[in-house]
Amino acid sequence: MTILIVEDNPTNALILKHLAKKVTDEEILIEADAAKALTLCHNRLYNMLIVDHVLPGMSGLQFVKAVRMMERYDEIPVVMVTADHEPGLREAATASGVTDFLTKPVEAVAFRSLVTSCLGRGAARQALAG
Repeated sequence: MTILIVEDNPTNALILKHLAKKVTDEEILIEADAAKALTLCHNRLYNMLIVDHVLPGMSGLQFVKAVRMMERYDEIPVVMVTADHEPGLREAATASGVTDFLTKPVEAVAFRSLVTSCLGRGAARQALAG
């Protein structure tokens, strides 16, 4: 089981990885480039995606829409993390297939709780499917 963090800011990516590591032993990969992350998703199934909204090349929303076009990612939790407080962004994110939404700066306890919850839902789905 693996988590993919799509975040172009190295400091933010490491903070997210560090926080996630507090609640899971899963492998956590970081990719700064959304197009490369999309290729990774084509080649491997991740158990959870954590995606920044503002990325070079394509937005987080565009990335999530592309991932959701892959049938095997229909039920995979996708968490969007952003500093953007634009009205309507949360609704647009949900419409694009984002499961949960957090604003930066990320509150550590809320983030760890969200990761635990998302991974728990994924494990429950796998148990039902298996």
